[in-house]
Amino acid sequence: MKQIAMICLLPLLVACHSSRSYDGTLLEADLRMAIDNPSLLSLEDEVESAEYVLLETTEDPASLVDGVAGYAVTSRYIYLYPVKEQRIVLFDRQGHFLRTLVPFGQGPGEFSDMLADIQVDEAGDRLYLSGVAGTWEYTLEGTFVQKTEHPCQAIFRRKLADECWGAIAFPYLPFSQGSFGLGIFTQQGDTVVVKNDFSSPLVPADKAGFTVRMAASYSSWDNSILMKSGANDTVFRMKGRQILPACILRLENSDKEMEYSLDATNFYSLRDLGAYRDIVVSDLFETPRRYYFRCRYKDGHTVVSLDKQTGEVLTESCRQPADLHALSDANLLLGMLGTRSVMGFPLWGRMEGDCLVQVITPYELSLYAEQPEVTVPEALLSLSEDANPVFVFYKLRDADKK
Repeated sequence: MKQIAMICLLPLLVACHSSRSYDGTLLEADLRMAIDNPSLLSLEDEVESAEYVLLETTEDPASLVDGVAGYAVTSRYIYLYPVKEQRIVLFDRQGHFLRTLVPFGQGPGEFSDMLADIQVDEAGDRLYLSGVAGTWEYTLEGTFVQKTEHPCQAIFRRKLADECWGAIAFPYLPFSQGSFGLGIFTQQGDTVVVKNDFSSPLVPADKAGFTVRMAASYSSWDNSILMKSGANDTVFRMKGRQILPACILRLENSDKEMEYSLDATNFYSLRDLGAYRDIVVSDLFETPRRYYFRCRYKDGHTVVSLDKQTGEVLTESCRQPADLHALSDANLLLGMLGTRSVMGFPLWGRMEGDCLVQVITPYELSLYAEQPEVTVPEALLSLSEDANPVFVFYKLRDADKK
């Protein structure tokens, strides 16, 4: 049986966008107990329909895309950042190639930073390309508007409501040396609120900071950012002008894993996944009804869901190819390393409006071809190995209800 413990934690900080049980307490999920008893998730009961959009290739070499490192979608367009090419490519929502929208370089209006994130504001006719130290602003048709410098380096940055930007600091910079940790800033770069009080007696204060043991996701329908750091068991939400706890995950990890998660001077955390029974949350997203966490655990991955109202925790062991490194090379988004609860096809993605969006490469599909437990949708069976990636849009039920 899956079990959930609910406690009254930080009651004065819990806002309406935190996840609370029926009795009003902040949800605390015992992931350690649940993850040792995997079953099958119930994401299928949230999915209303699936739309498969194959990105076309034309005689124009610019239409060829090796993989997807980042993307954004509107009702009309798909904006795509390839894995090995520095440019933004534009397709329509039916998958037709249109053009290279934004080249990378030093010319007027060209993007000239390491791309951290892509975001669109369809109502405001804006495309935002966030780099480590600034944001480039374009219209949805690619006309350059302005560049905004940011005083603090960020690995993740998204525009929130009230003309504020939520950001996550670049890893391996100790808080004592100026890292803001989690922060919300104005358009001009003024600080609204920051949170960098992550600490542990296992790590000296002058070494404490973020490492790669973190996961973040933007909820477009809620205009908020979820973030889980390995430094503690709390999932935080940045929304409006506040940073508040969203839920608690009980991981019960080893001291060594805590050190790897919090010691910003220890670069071994880039390659060492820690002890055999440590749980590392590597990715997450949320629907209006549930949180979903993808965790590295033992020699594989596990997907965990947490119901926001009932506190029910469900877990599922991911089906994955023997060569996981090959899968990472095929698609940095790891779109098929997820739950098989939707028509038997491995699913992982992120929310864009009322859809859960998954990105798949033909090579990624080939890695699962010999697995009898995986059911490939008919729309993808004839996909050639040299084809472009595929976008799958899963329309969710009640996605407009917050």
